[in-house]
Amino acid sequence: MSPGTMQAMVEEARWIGGDAEFAALCERAAAAGSVAMDTEFERTDTFYPKLALVQFCIDERIALVDPLTLSDPSPLKALLEDPETEKVMHSCSEDVEVLMTFCGARPRALFDTQIAAAFCGSRYGIGYRELVHSEFGVELDKGATRSDWLQRPLSSSQLRYAALDVALLLPLRSRQIAALERDARVKWLEEECDRLVSEVLERPGPESAWRSVKGAGTLDRRGLAALQRLAAWRERRARELDRPKGWLLKDDQLLRLAERLPQRSDGLADAGLPPGAQRRWGNELIDLIEEARRLADDELPPPPPAPMSRAGNQRMKAFRQRARAHAQRLGLADELLTRKRLIEPLFLAGAGTDWPEALTGWRWDVLGAELQALREDREA
Repeated sequence: MSPGTMQAMVEEARWIGGDAEFAALCERAAAAGSVAMDTEFERTDTFYPKLALVQFCIDERIALVDPLTLSDPSPLKALLEDPETEKVMHSCSEDVEVLMTFCGARPRALFDTQIAAAFCGSRYGIGYRELVHSEFGVELDKGATRSDWLQRPLSSSQLRYAALDVALLLPLRSRQIAALERDARVKWLEEECDRLVSEVLERPGPESAWRSVKGAGTLDRRGLAALQRLAAWRERRARELDRPKGWLLKDDQLLRLAERLPQRSDGLADAGLPPGAQRRWGNELIDLIEEARRLADDELPPPPPAPMSRAGNQRMKAFRQRARAHAQRLGLADELLTRKRLIEPLFLAGAGTDWPEALTGWRWDVLGAELQALREDREA
């Protein structure tokens, strides 16, 4: 695509601000079979992201959709869930979440150009602007990266920024699909994009919220029981009130409550809770802590897994080296095979022989011999 063509596309971007226009746009996208998409949203003072703009590029025509004017999001849901229409996005995990919140869609037929770039040997997690520059030599404006996308009207710089975010996605996809087809990796990409959607939309519920609290491993079993209840309460309340979790209680406050187990509301201040939080939540928090206090010893949760042993860490490092060699042999970004989140569960104490789902499919095709050897070693 020439710079002149891209400039004309951006200047001619169409603003869509009504249900009828939007439904027609979604029909046109479905008829084209492939559509580039992006979103802008705000999440500064809410639990759920607020969709502020949806950008489309169909063929060489850009449309900017104002979701604040739509009363019927069903055309977007139908488009996103249509398995016959490819949706091309870049680093789409947040887009998937905000679109699910807006219209209840579980997207299908995604083509994530960031993931595709990793399969084509680019840096893992490469940003859209860096990728566009490396592929097309085009410098994209960053000026409106941090701005108020819920304001109306949007500024000219915001509109230009938003349009540029989708202008080159389809040409980028064309280059990537050629490389993926040459190396027989299209199915790998499809599998990874489907997995991404599952990871975003099937995140653990409130009962598992304690796992993300840093320092949980320092608690004894009763403190851990309290933390589990407190973190689950915070998660539910944040969703109910549509407020960030930290707006209710911060992680360090949860941890101090679980460590000290105050029996009365006047003990909440010692855990670092400000007066407002004590007034609003004090009775509920004390009740949750009391539940943990009353548990019999055999009802307490097991302690978190012990840290990896030195021998386990050495085995993990050796395994990662072999995985890295496979990635380099195949011309993949190393992290597709070597990320700690993927590999570490195999070497923790008590790990079984059933691998995380992310190590099945195409990763098993690549690492199967090493994984099978690891399984046989455990079963011996």
